[in-house]
Amino acid sequence: MTTPGPLRIACSDPQLACELRHLLGHCEVIESPQDCSQAPLCRWLNDAEMDLAARMKDALNDTVATLERTRHAFRSRELGLLRRRLEQLLVELSAPPE
Repeated sequence: MTTPGPLRIACSDPQLACELRHLLGHCEVIESPQDCSQAPLCRWLNDAEMDLAARMKDALNDTVATLERTRHAFRSRELGLLRRRLEQLLVELSAPPE
């Protein structure tokens, strides 16, 4: 299971957004959809296109979730190992580039 990321606050007022960033340094303050780190995966931003990497991460997340939901039905060691490898791949893909 993945852990939630930072708290995101949407604010269209540039001055208030600046103040919020200063006061809440641990939060992601979003003035426009392009500012959101999760924009390619966000279901609320219908007009934002997903690039290939984002579509792949989304498909991997769906696959891992399906394997997790059905793990008790199949009790397959191989499927469990596959799920863990995919989870590790998602962690590696989410890491910031060096």
